[in-house]
Amino acid sequence: MSFHHLDRWADVPSPVTRLAPTARLLGTVAVALGSALLPVGAWVQMAALLLLVLAFAAAARIPVSAFAARLAGPLFFVLLASCAVLVLAPGQPLWVVGPLHVTDTGLVRFASVVGRATPALGAAVVLVSTLRFPELLEALRKLRLPSPVTAALGLSYRLLYTLADEIERLRRAARSRNAGHGAAGRRHRTMGIAAAALTRSFARSERVHRAMLARGYSGALPTLRAQPLDARSVVALCGVGAVVLVVVSSAYL
Repeated sequence: MSFHHLDRWADVPSPVTRLAPTARLLGTVAVALGSALLPVGAWVQMAALLLLVLAFAAAARIPVSAFAARLAGPLFFVLLASCAVLVLAPGQPLWVVGPLHVTDTGLVRFASVVGRATPALGAAVVLVSTLRFPELLEALRKLRLPSPVTAALGLSYRLLYTLADEIERLRRAARSRNAGHGAAGRRHRTMGIAAAALTRSFARSERVHRAMLARGYSGALPTLRAQPLDARSVVALCGVGAVVLVVVSSAYL
């Protein structure tokens, strides 16, 4: 399995990828925080933040179809989690769905949740699409996230791909032996694959730990390509922060 299916546009030269990882991470946090601070019904401000995120995606040269596809998954979960607002918020009933009543207040709050979540999730999509995971961990370390946390995140990210490859090899081996005929057979095969993958993952983690100690591991993963926070990144970050501040402030005037 490829390690680069997420950060597919990290190697594409663009104004976004030339910025320091720390600036990109802080810019994403600024957009997400600004979206969360918008009041209910601030449609113009929500649209402004979404346009800002779309400008980032265009500057990063992410195709519209790929951006929409990556945004659709997390946005769908937000829609599911927010559906209860439609019927729980008190207000004037608009539609009757069995014993439930969709109210006007619930509809406005539901639309506001979606409107605030879309720019925040879109900024996160741009971040993970243009930033390699080791660079993201380095940015988190520069922001004083504890080293054990960043090390655990880095190792988990790498071992997930190894575990996925291991499971796929076990599935191919089971299919080549015609294992798992019928519903009961498929359940037995799935349980066997899960048990074998779990056993192998424990053994592999022990071997990886011994190999890391043999290579001088001292609690923090080394960085091969550290990109410092330069003046261009600081100016871009200040510009994004200023735009977000103006948009949020206008919603309360």
